[in-house]
Amino acid sequence: MRLRAPLLLSLLLVLHGCTIAHDPSHLEANIIRPGNFFAGSGVIESIGVLGGEAGKRYRLSLRMDNGGFQTVDIDSERFFQGQAVELTNDGRVVLVSGTAFHVPR
Repeated sequence: MRLRAPLLLSLLLVLHGCTIAHDPSHLEANIIRPGNFFAGSGVIESIGVLGGEAGKRYRLSLRMDNGGFQTVDIDSERFFQGQAVELTNDGRVVLVSGTAFHVPR
């Protein structure tokens, strides 16, 4: 009986850790000045925090897959160094995942 409660608790913790967020807003951000970038995919090299009147903004420095380098300012803090992202033509930064298919809107 004493072994049953810890086993059940550990099983619940494992199952909770395997949950997946299906909200697409957790996987993307908006580029603040969408006219100042080239669409394509790349890897985040560094992230900087920008101050401002409208709240916190973040600057992503990206090494693009085509060999180029560019920076974009975004409105979300959900990205980390080393993540693969795609800059879309409509001004979004989207996290690229090797285990999920991207469904176009």
